[in-house]
Amino acid sequence: MSGSDLTKELLSLIQDKQLYPLFQPVMDTSRGIVIGHEALIRGPKGHPLEFPDRLFSLASQAQLLSELELACRSAAMEAFQKNAMQGKLFLNVNPNVLQDDSHPHGSTLRLSQQFGIAPEQIVIEISERYPIEDTKNLKHAIIHYQKLGFMIAIDDLGAGYSGLKLWSELRPDYVKIDRYFIHSIEKSSVKREFVQSILSLATSLRTKVVVEGIETPDELEQLQVMGVNYCQGFLLGRPAPYPVLEVPSSLLLPHHHVALNYQSTIASVVDTIHCVSAHTRSSEVLDTFTQDKTLSSLPVIHEKKVAGIIRREKIMEFFSGSYGHALYANKPVSYIMDEHPLSVDWQTSLEEVSQLITDNDEVDIYQHIIVTKSDVYYGVASIKNLLRRITELKVNNARHANPLTQLPGNVAINQIIEEQLSRVRSFHVAYFDLNHFKPYNDIYGYEQGDQIIKWLAQILQKQLFRHGHFIGHIGGDDFVAIFKDIDKEQTEEQCNKIIRDFEQDITRFYHQEHIDLGGIKALSRNGTPVFYPLLGLAIGVVQPDPSECLSHHDVALLASEAKKEAKQSDGSRCYMCHRQKPRRLRQISPQQ
Repeated sequence: MSGSDLTKELLSLIQDKQLYPLFQPVMDTSRGIVIGHEALIRGPKGHPLEFPDRLFSLASQAQLLSELELACRSAAMEAFQKNAMQGKLFLNVNPNVLQDDSHPHGSTLRLSQQFGIAPEQIVIEISERYPIEDTKNLKHAIIHYQKLGFMIAIDDLGAGYSGLKLWSELRPDYVKIDRYFIHSIEKSSVKREFVQSILSLATSLRTKVVVEGIETPDELEQLQVMGVNYCQGFLLGRPAPYPVLEVPSSLLLPHHHVALNYQSTIASVVDTIHCVSAHTRSSEVLDTFTQDKTLSSLPVIHEKKVAGIIRREKIMEFFSGSYGHALYANKPVSYIMDEHPLSVDWQTSLEEVSQLITDNDEVDIYQHIIVTKSDVYYGVASIKNLLRRITELKVNNARHANPLTQLPGNVAINQIIEEQLSRVRSFHVAYFDLNHFKPYNDIYGYEQGDQIIKWLAQILQKQLFRHGHFIGHIGGDDFVAIFKDIDKEQTEEQCNKIIRDFEQDITRFYHQEHIDLGGIKALSRNGTPVFYPLLGLAIGVVQPDPSECLSHHDVALLASEAKKEAKQSDGSRCYMCHRQKPRRLRQISPQQ
């Protein structure tokens, strides 16, 4: 069929509404729900323009891209409505179409109104695969869509042109990581580092991450352990005319199998290197070491299980003698391997592994540790890299700890909150703040004020550390506690115990005259004398809903609101907030 004939066919498909969508689910595997579907357009079965690559390539050549894009959006929304679908509708959009002067403005909003789909249900995916001709105009177009209420996603992040730049400028609601970084991620430390970096950046920018192209259970499990919630790929559902409505139970990762912090487990320093069968001839293994000078050891596997490890110095020692080749060349490597290597599960904490190394006097810093997953070989971890990571974590924790109390600071607090949200488990956050602390400092001085802060830290530690709860020091007189695996009544009881300890001893930080008066006189902000009661402890407690609180930022807003309620009283008070999500801030576009 000639090019002109194909163009006529394309026009006919558009005008006769013969294009139809297939829907691929986007799932939140942590909560076990389908959050939406991506619409993938198709032409009639068996037609030369059935598949999107040919369809959009021809439309671009024939300058019909705008017409095709609108036809696709219309077909997707119509099917979404007919199927009574819930959640988000992800629509792929060529970014250059949004900048096309001939592209009719307001058409997407009119279509959403026509089919009764709220703009906030629609996610416009801007693919990074297309070379963007005019980023300035694209930015204006995207801001226009955001003002209308549509959500924005950057698709195929990492595939090419300007994803990170768009991300920083547009602040999208979603980023979708290109499938290249997902394929066999459990076998690639480089891909894991890339995805972990994107997750960290997304947390800071309050963006949701969707990973595409998940095809194997191993890929899914690796991503789940790393804290990825939103998943898409053939494993979870192939594109189909009718939507997938629920997540199969087989795809859900049991909560007990989720690492508390991927970055602090041995999995974070694993390298997947070549392994050899236990039956491999020793001469072949010698050749492998000879050809690769960087190789220091090789795991030896038998029926997917770890049989042992062969180290460079060991095999060189065996073959160095006059009769080495004659004695060992044809023997299986199992004959000369170390049958009892140091081996740990992939979710073992770095601290535990460090202790194992410390307790073993024969371990060499340049050796490798075998890492297994469900008793099957997963990779190796260099002891040198392990110690380097532990040092990094300790330095990082020390850098961010509060210098006055040595309690963890904001970085650790945020990390713990993110972990709890990703596990979708019930937890409570208590925000502690002193009432009238500034006037106390004005009268008694900052050194005495610091003594009170350290004393309050000791009270919190005494009451909470023994129960395994987390305590962090935000700064000044502000503290945070995170209560895990206890109910509301138990949380409130422990907070009230803290208040009783505080009330019992606070007077020792005052002169008798102020104790007799029940407070102090100090200047207010406008310079007028004001009477301030004795210091009180305000505690605002919240139970965040992981489905509504997207990150530690939302939890911080929620806890701050609860603390403000607690501070309405002059004295000490524990306020148990019933709300589980914060009041949303008004979105401000980059132009404002």
